[in-house]
Amino acid sequence: MKKQLLAALAVLTFCVTASAQPYGVVSVGASRLNADCAGTTTCDNTDTAFKLLGGYKFSPNLAAEIGYFGFGKAKASVGATAVEIENTAFGGGAAFHFDLAPQWNAVARLGVAQVKTKITALGSDNNTALYGGLGVGYKLARNVSLDGAWDFSNSKFNKNGLDESGSLNVFSVGLTFAF
Repeated sequence: MKKQLLAALAVLTFCVTASAQPYGVVSVGASRLNADCAGTTTCDNTDTAFKLLGGYKFSPNLAAEIGYFGFGKAKASVGATAVEIENTAFGGGAAFHFDLAPQWNAVARLGVAQVKTKITALGSDNNTALYGGLGVGYKLARNVSLDGAWDFSNSKFNKNGLDESGSLNVFSVGLTFAF
């Protein structure tokens, strides 16, 4: 019985390490902060965003990831006073990978992030939020794919008498490199 258990454990370990694969994701795109612009003279809640992810596939379909998201800046003015709202996040979670066709694949991400919201003249505030993402990729080479993705999370600023929150959305194009 011990030999069978050890043999099964050895086979399982080999199977997990045989399909294990580290990878990295770099992408850039357009961000949108969905927040209330009431009471502002001007409001621009779109900007350029980016993400950097590192992942490790434990099986062909399941991976763990950590990453940094730059959600860009929203700009508003109240009279002559200009305000910038910058959102960044660092987080980790799980990614579920699926092959759609020989060259096409899809990914769904779910995790937890520490989201930092910085407002000029008011300081910054951190909150923990869920983040998610959906993407599709096309394999350009054996270890490189071109990806399109939608990533989302929430920001919150509750400091200096201001209590604001909004949803963060990023539509991006990038590359995934398998190592």
